[in-house]
Amino acid sequence: MRRNVFLSLLGSLPLSALIAAPPVPAGWSDGFVIANGIRIHYWQTGGTKPAMVMAHGSSDDGLCWTNFAKEFSADYDIVMFDARGHGLSDPPGMNDPADAQAEDLAALIRELKLMKPIVMGHSMGSASAAWFAAKYPEVPRAIVLEDPFLGPRRTGAGGDREQRRARILATNNKTEAELVAQCLKGSPQWGQSECEVWAPSKRLHHPNTAYASVGARPAMGELFPKIAAPTLILKADADAAVRAENEKVAALLPKGKIVHIPGAGHNVRRDRKADTVAALKTFLAGL
Repeated sequence: MRRNVFLSLLGSLPLSALIAAPPVPAGWSDGFVIANGIRIHYWQTGGTKPAMVMAHGSSDDGLCWTNFAKEFSADYDIVMFDARGHGLSDPPGMNDPADAQAEDLAALIRELKLMKPIVMGHSMGSASAAWFAAKYPEVPRAIVLEDPFLGPRRTGAGGDREQRRARILATNNKTEAELVAQCLKGSPQWGQSECEVWAPSKRLHHPNTAYASVGARPAMGELFPKIAAPTLILKADADAAVRAENEKVAALLPKGKIVHIPGAGHNVRRDRKADTVAALKTFLAGL
């Protein structure tokens, strides 16, 4: 289990400095596959139900979906995988192509033999999900994008890579207790349980993810016309002008719908969980 891996990684840190992550729900299992040339780790809720794959955001990992996935596990076999450089998956290479994560997702679906999965992605994961859906339009049953960046790609975004690498390493060296406290202070609306599943992911986030070629990814406006599957965008709250711009880009989807969640920031499902669950269930009921 992932908790045992944490304890082996922590070495000489005093156990009094730690907060135990919540236990993985009963019946969930985990495993590894070789996909797109790397070892990818995943969690799975199980059962002979339609598949739903969840791709997390930058610095998170698969178990960061835990509280949200519980809302859908009765009806779906949910696969929550660790992106390269996150969780227990292999780290990225220094020269990975810009589409590495999209191809990782495609390969994972092939290796697990998932038939017409629903694919949901948050932030970084939404970029992977959209690019995957544009490259393989016949594969997904539906696509759900949690607060994707809808504007044109900015070259040189993200600042100095070595500085970002150093910041990731500094976060790796914080204790879970420190990270939970940081989460509760910065995002009190998430609640204790969400912060406790968020904190362990920060210790496993690989510093080499700082070298990802973010600026080389296509803009959503380029990808959306190529996505054939029904698509739901769950967007952060915004003023009228920004909403109008978002809706203009979303209109490029052949079968798309955008929902702005009132009061939500970038972490839509964490900031306004009940509203996000309701919007997604409505979308899924119409498939």
